[in-house]
Amino acid sequence: MQREPLSPELDALWRRLWEEWQASDEEDVVLDAAKLDEIEANIPELKGRLKTALAYLQRAYYIQYRSGVGEDGIEPILYDVYEPR
Repeated sequence: MQREPLSPELDALWRRLWEEWQASDEEDVVLDAAKLDEIEANIPELKGRLKTALAYLQRAYYIQYRSGVGEDGIEPILYDVYEPR
């Protein structure tokens, strides 16, 4: 499967998600509001576009995630990240 090339900010997001997923021993990672804010602070080019970026990464086969209900309502839950090369 050939993936579409990523912009620098999407590549940074993908690698960040890989680190988060590895740190949780490849278990589900809840991307709650605090985590999304932290990621946006570290990748300012994605400010206000983070959920769109997640949707793009999923469509382009870089990650898989689903929505779940958390303390703050519906939150994205990361459940697989394909390894960066």
